[in-house]
Amino acid sequence: MTQAIVLFAHGSRDPLWRAPMEAVATRIASQSPDRRAICAYLELCEPALPDAVRQLVADGATAVTVVPMFLGTGCLLYTSPSPRDVEE
Repeated sequence: MTQAIVLFAHGSRDPLWRAPMEAVATRIASQSPDRRAICAYLELCEPALPDAVRQLVADGATAVTVVPMFLGTGCLLYTSPSPRDVEE
């Protein structure tokens, strides 16, 4: 392996939040078996970005592309009060 991709996302305490990022990594791996793709997170999930890059280099990567993936399903809709709740 010489090329690798890190999908860099925010992270969440909700374990289901990681599913979309992991699905993208799995899709990349299935379409490009010679290019490893893994996820890394800014906070609240492991691995952190520096750890992910170190692991890829240790596994033989000579080029690592970091792709920002700051998107995902939110939990504010079911954990924060709605404007209607605030008015009451």
